Amino acid sequence: MIDYNVISSRVRLARNLMGVKFPSRITPEEVTVVEKAALFAAKQLYDVGFYRIADLKRSDIEYLVEGHFISKMLATAPYASLILSKDKKMSIMLQEEDHVRAQYILSRLALKECFDAVKEYDLSLRGAAHLAYDKQLGYLTACPTNVGTAMRASVMMFLPALSMTGRVGELEKELKSAGLTIRGALGEGSKADGYRYQISNAISLGVVEETILNRVESAVQRIKQIELDTLDAYYASDRLHLEDNVMRSSAVLRSAKLISQEELESLLVYEKIGVLLGLTEGNDNINLDELSLLCKQSSLSRLTGVAPGVELDAKRAQTIQKAITGKEE
Repeated sequence: MIDYNVISSRVRLARNLMGVKFPSRITPEEVTVVEKAALFAAKQLYDVGFYRIADLKRSDIEYLVEGHFISKMLATAPYASLILSKDKKMSIMLQEEDHVRAQYILSRLALKECFDAVKEYDLSLRGAAHLAYDKQLGYLTACPTNVGTAMRASVMMFLPALSMTGRVGELEKELKSAGLTIRGALGEGSKADGYRYQISNAISLGVVEETILNRVESAVQRIKQIELDTLDAYYASDRLHLEDNVMRSSAVLRSAKLISQEELESLLVYEKIGVLLGLTEGNDNINLDELSLLCKQSSLSRLTGVAPGVELDAKRAQTIQKAITGKEE
């Protein structure tokens, strides 16, 4: 059964080449050195595509941000480029804050599997370039807080009850004391759209990768149980309103002619709450979070060839209904 409290896992490694200036001061010649090394390392492991961000259309860049293949920072960074595996699980950002930021994402709780994949690329990169590394400090990065393992292990979670009851603040304090952090869906400074939050390590120095992975996974398991207990208590205290929101959202998703991207986020919140509470039936063949990504503006426009507007809202409604009911319009 799909676990709607745990949306995805991601492990990211930041790496820089020894003797090459950080992206904020890098020269065009040095950019070429980084690109060649990073691409050579990737091609040893994956069937990949290479994309210079400056050469892409605005809609393509938005699609990459929506799908979490690149960060908002990379979308506007000078000399930025992307290496993306054919299955789109491995994405390697070049010239964001660091020379290389390789990340592997899976749609479940699978931090160890993500780490193994990104570590394999790291080993390949080490064979292609001399990386900036200090025996005492570890890997050297543009931001001092990433020095050490230079690893960010994160899990995207759906936490509606903790959000609705105002308990995210106390969770943030608890995580901070354990060397962890909670952020919005798009990382630092972003909002928790759709009640989605990233749980990740805040400390990279003086700790080994396995410890980071274990700490994050243990925190996720505990947060999941707290969220489920909080949701049960919230349901018991306001049963009618919650059931009404679930049933109304379910009806709109299955019958509306027009659904905007903003409205879809709200509707899917209650659809997932309904599944978690057993008020509506889940379908293991349909991942609502993946469906949400598919129906974001740039992604859906690319898929259907329809420009943003009323017609795209109609296509969104049709796409949702086909997925949920299995019926063509």
